[in-house]
Amino acid sequence: MMLKKIFCIALLCCFTFSHAAFSVSDAFDHSLWDAFLKKYVNERGEVNYRAIVQDPKELNDYLAHLMAADPSAVIKKWPREEAMAFWLNAYHALLIKLIVENYPVASVQKIPSVSDIAAFRLGDPKTGQIQYSLNDIRVKNLIGTYRDEKIHLALSVGARGGPRLMREAFTGPKVEGQLFLLTRQFVNDPAQVDVVPGRKKIRISKVFKWYGADFNLDFGTPQPVGKSTPIESAVLSFLAYYLEDEAKSEFLQDGSYKLAYLPFDWSLNDQGGQSAAA
Repeated sequence: MMLKKIFCIALLCCFTFSHAAFSVSDAFDHSLWDAFLKKYVNERGEVNYRAIVQDPKELNDYLAHLMAADPSAVIKKWPREEAMAFWLNAYHALLIKLIVENYPVASVQKIPSVSDIAAFRLGDPKTGQIQYSLNDIRVKNLIGTYRDEKIHLALSVGARGGPRLMREAFTGPKVEGQLFLLTRQFVNDPAQVDVVPGRKKIRISKVFKWYGADFNLDFGTPQPVGKSTPIESAVLSFLAYYLEDEAKSEFLQDGSYKLAYLPFDWSLNDQGGQSAAA
């Protein structure tokens, strides 16, 4: 287990410096988004939607900056980390845009077909644009392209029960380390992964139920963990890998418990709380 910790730290350091060969001048500039997040998002990942509604210029400017990118470069020419950071930021900028356009709203679930609204566009309108929805970006541009289950724990869904929105932009040189840290944060939060060694039941976020199949690629196990299904076993192996408490990690691998899913809080991650959305 100690070797696992050392490996993770070494891997994180490698991620930080992996982009040395990619010139800083070539990197896509996400400074507008970084400043926006620091201004409108707090440490709990809550967003000041009311303030953005009153002055959406910074959000609109950043979205215009994203949509001015050359789609062929983003998809075919950019380094893996640069493109991944682009799509992670695009997803969150689009999500906030859709919420702001429907604010006040108590939950993203109150916005009809919010995940399927193709409101993000790349390319020249005269020669043809590619349109993307939140689902397109998550399923095709991120998970489908990079096959990294940690992405699910880095994408906010605009709800208090989901992954916390980070207060800094994803960038190419830092994105792998950012994904690692966000995953460790989510997995080690008792509100998302409730594991007590010796207890007969563990409870985990429904995020792992909705996207469980994506954890099977890297964390699939030859033998199931306890009475779990193959997909549940992959999720449990993932959790055991990222838990910082070794006693919890070893207990998960034992499999002598029942697996349940925590209720999911879909209320908007609004700094003003539900009263602002009422």
